[in-house]
Amino acid sequence: MSQNILEMIDAICKDKMFTPAQNFMRISRIAKGYAPMFGQILEDYIRQNEPEPTYRKARLKAAKRMLGV
Repeated sequence: MSQNILEMIDAICKDKMFTPAQNFMRISRIAKGYAPMFGQILEDYIRQNEPEPTYRKARLKAAKRMLGV
């Protein structure tokens, strides 16, 4: 079964067979291939936690562009 990147990192963090330093190295190796995705995830997280509704407006505009509306 395929996992998304956040599930993979969560599983590594919960893995007690390795030291935290080894887990961090494993996460950093995975992150190198997913850097653009991490940037988008962090940007979305920050926008979701803004007190203003600008996040929703931007997401609606992006969805409309994708649908060609």
